[in-house]
Amino acid sequence: INMIRSFVDAAEAKSIMTWADIAQIDGAHNANATAREAWKVMPELMVQHAINSIFSVKVGMKKGNICLSTVPPTAPPAPCMRLDLPYAVALRELFREYRMRAQMNTKYMESSTREATVTHVLNLLISQLTSADIQSTITPDEGRNVPWHIYNIEATDTAKQAFNGMDGLMTMLEIKRHNSELGDKVRELKERAILFMEEMLEIGGYFKAVEEGFFVDSGQYPERNGDGIIRKIDGGVGEGTVYERDADYMAPVTGVFGYNNLEQYGKEYVENPAKLIGGGTFENPDMIVYIDELDETDNVNVRLEEVKDLIGSTLIKPEMEWLGDGIVHLTMFLPTDIRTAEFAALEIGKRMNLHDCEVIHKETMQEAEGTRVEIKGKVDFAIDTSKLVIPPKPEEMSDDEIRAEIDAHPLRVVAATVGEDEHSVGMREIIDIKHGGIERYGIESHILGTSISVEKLVDAAIELDADAVLTSTIISHDDMHYKNMKKLNEYAIERGVRDKL
Repeated sequence: INMIRSFVDAAEAKSIMTWADIAQIDGAHNANATAREAWKVMPELMVQHAINSIFSVKVGMKKGNICLSTVPPTAPPAPCMRLDLPYAVALRELFREYRMRAQMNTKYMESSTREATVTHVLNLLISQLTSADIQSTITPDEGRNVPWHIYNIEATDTAKQAFNGMDGLMTMLEIKRHNSELGDKVRELKERAILFMEEMLEIGGYFKAVEEGFFVDSGQYPERNGDGIIRKIDGGVGEGTVYERDADYMAPVTGVFGYNNLEQYGKEYVENPAKLIGGGTFENPDMIVYIDELDETDNVNVRLEEVKDLIGSTLIKPEMEWLGDGIVHLTMFLPTDIRTAEFAALEIGKRMNLHDCEVIHKETMQEAEGTRVEIKGKVDFAIDTSKLVIPPKPEEMSDDEIRAEIDAHPLRVVAATVGEDEHSVGMREIIDIKHGGIERYGIESHILGTSISVEKLVDAAIELDADAVLTSTIISHDDMHYKNMKKLNEYAIERGVRDKL
């Protein structure tokens, strides 16, 4: 788009937002997304924010309605906190009168939900350490072009849980703002940004700087590599379509930018220009005329027609993108290289009778181990939930109810690893309170140890007047686990305690 035309269009849009008193998301982060090496454009990002935000102020927008999009420029495995935190602090200090809209870095996000979550949480930590009036979330769907609502929900839950987990953090910590690596880096970024702005003014302003390729250069200012994006002031779409207004110019439209000679018709029209033509859609949304611009072959009505049998019925199909699309998502681990794993996963999907299989993510987990692959595919059947045989849901007692029951009816157990078995981990997981075992409910537990004979276990239960015995075993060769259970049952009968234990 031609620079002058773009500027005028932006002024018009800002005027409308100012009239409506709504928040503006200031998207200088596009430089971040476009740059070859995003961590080098931090000074430029602050310059762009400065230009955009003061532009909005000059149009008439309140500073409290201007939200700077504070995308951290890097992502792990880079040392992103060391790079991004100074930028976050510098940005918030320079633009302290404005609001901050924190968003995830998406430039280095591909198709891994795990990597996206790591980046997401570290970005949230920066928001917590500094400030964020609005926190945005991004899912890896951008990287693999699958707009799945389940990941939107997961991303929101990640933000909620991370912020809950960091609650109170800043009452216990403080940022080493001065006499520190952070302080030095913050000052350096500010200096680079100010020098960038000064040079831009010296050569003739923003438009001239764009013509000379100042922006999105791969060098870190003041270094330039000569590969910035260049736009000509007399080129681009819409060039030559901006005209100076006549002295008697008047537009009966709300939110017009600049001079609009309305008082000649009466002061009441200054605040409501559309009154001259019987009102407008801003003041009266009922006047909006909706037009159908949907793709004839791919739109919501077409998709709903394809699954009309599912709507309001007991039939259901898996869905990931659209209602009843039949898409399932599978994750698998294959002990081979990434290229082989990709095509092996597709073959597995086909043999599972999935249609239209696609690999949506693949990554080498460890070269000596193998590859994780995610695929999606379609099933061509629906499930009638009215014909499902669903057993009654088991009644489950809450922890408090279990404790109350044990208080009312005390329970004593004796436990051991039986036979010639020295393993004790599983038994302690079940019993030990530090592992969340049954001791936390107040159950009295006696652990005899490992390699305990069945006879000794039953005799101890009799001696301690136990209500139950717990046995653990990991050895199963020669069906030892079956034989020991049979022996336990028979010996308890012999001792006359089988009905009690």
